[in-house]
Amino acid sequence: MALNGSALAEGVRGGIALSLAVILLAVLGLTPSLRWIPEVPLIVAAIAVAGGISGAVGGIAYVLFGKPLLNVVVGLLLGAIGGGVIGAGGGVLGRR
Repeated sequence: MALNGSALAEGVRGGIALSLAVILLAVLGLTPSLRWIPEVPLIVAAIAVAGGISGAVGGIAYVLFGKPLLNVVVGLLLGAIGGGVIGAGGGVLGRR
């Protein structure tokens, strides 16, 4: 499977969007003047982003080995959902 310029540009745009989301979450979670923001939603969002990234990478690995392209979308969604569930559980346990 050859990587063309438009696929590379799309990947870079997606990476930049995820990077900006992580930077925003870090600023919201670490700025002392924004201490009023509850931590649990930030943790859930950060872990859902990480789950989405790992799911997408897993889906891409499947595609590289000849599986259907749908694996990328499924991996991204399942990773984000699983990451959100794990993040919510960790956030709730951390508040105890």
